[in-house]
This record gives sequence, C-alpha cells and structure tokens, in this order.
Amino acid sequence: MSAWKKIALAAAGCGVLIYAYGRKMVRMKANLIVTPEVSVQSIGLTGIVLRTDVQIKNPSDSGFSIKFPFVTLVYNNTLLGSSNLVNQEIAVKAYSEVNIQKIMISIPLSGLLSVASGLISAIQSKQPVKIIVKVSTVVDLGWKKIDYDDTQEIALKN
Repeated sequence: MSAWKKIALAAAGCGVLIYAYGRKMVRMKANLIVTPEVSVQSIGLTGIVLRTDVQIKNPSDSGFSIKFPFVTLVYNNTLLGSSNLVNQEIAVKAYSEVNIQKIMISIPLSGLLSVASGLISAIQSKQPVKIIVKVSTVVDLGWKKIDYDDTQEIALKN
C-alpha cells in the first residue's frame, strides 16, 4: 500500500472519530435539564427583589463546563428584569447536577407600576403568579462553544 493511501485512510479514520465525538456532544447538549425556581426575596419602597435558583442536570456520560447563567424574567409579555452578567465557568461532571443559587434580580418600583400593577397585590395576597423564566448560557464542549437557551413558565413562590 502506498504512503498516500495510508495517509488518506488515517485522515478518513480521524474524520469519522471527530464526527462521532461531535454528534455525541450535540446530543449531550440536547439532554441538559434546566430547572429554574423564582421566589420573592424582598419587597420594599424601592421595588421587589426576586431570587432565582437554577439547577442544571447532566444525564450524559460527558462532562463539560458552562458560563454562569444569564436569567431573564417576563410577566404578562413584558420584561420584568434580568440578572447581572457574570464571567465565571462552572464545571458540570458526567451524570451530575449543579445548583446555582441566589441570582438576584431587582425590579424597581417604577418598572412595576408600568409593567403590572397587580403583581404586588397578587404577591401580597399569596395568589399564584406565572412568570416566564429564560435561562441563557454557553456550553463549552472543549473544542466548541454552543449557545444554550431554555424558556419555561413557572409559578412565583411567595
């Protein structure tokens, strides 16, 4: 067998391995389970502070890292607020979960008056409040970084 044929076979073999690894990583990203939880931290004269906790589960056999999640809250199709950007890597091991706690989102009183006048009264009267939570992050697979977004409607815990 000539040297060029050996090189071609080796290159094809490497290509197949890289493709298989890439497919595995993309499937792993699709299997991520994100569970957000939002609760009222405080209500004051300046506004409301909502606490968001995010649990990220990795049910795959591959570990990876993610950027600290960016959280956006929407109520009645209007943006309530969003978290601060944090440049931090979080390692997620295979078959494990990571809990990211105390992501504080401040909603000024002026924003509440224009967005939803009934939000404060619903919170104070312990009525269920539905909020849409969007969690955005970047999954670092080692050789490629992939944007990841998850949007869920959850009940605000009073």
